[in-house]
Amino acid sequence: MEIYCRVLEAEDSRAYRELRLESLKLHPECFGSGYEKQAKLPQLYFEKRIEEESKNSIMLGAFIDRELIGLCGLMPATSTQVEIIQMYVVNKHRGRGIAFKLLDLAKSYLKHFNSNSLILTVYQANLSAIKTYQNAGFNIVNSQNDEIEMAFVTRDKISE
Repeated sequence: MEIYCRVLEAEDSRAYRELRLESLKLHPECFGSGYEKQAKLPQLYFEKRIEEESKNSIMLGAFIDRELIGLCGLMPATSTQVEIIQMYVVNKHRGRGIAFKLLDLAKSYLKHFNSNSLILTVYQANLSAIKTYQNAGFNIVNSQNDEIEMAFVTRDKISE
């Protein structure tokens, strides 16, 4: 079983919606959105962006064969930072390096966004996610209430 990652395309929008709602239902403690509210929406934020094949906000997906098993959303946060949101890997496929593959692909998209850093927010109680991000080169830059902000900064110059 080969694991590969790529940007989600219009035909992936239904699989995205199903996996995103699964993430909210199974792990509400990890996300700022709730399952009930999101499930009632006719179209989720990234579902729309995927169908539009947006170049500004993109969703990366991890696959085994044709099954979507992981998500990693990217959207501009500032003129030099890209925010990672909705990071998720299906429970049965965790511990196989899938999050690292998604994060590596996210890092490769920094040039696309004309950026030199990735930022994300994670709940302090989500120790396994924090460890994964640290192992992928992210550092804690801020902590308040029950959230930690982490950043990955590349040494590559931003193209002009």
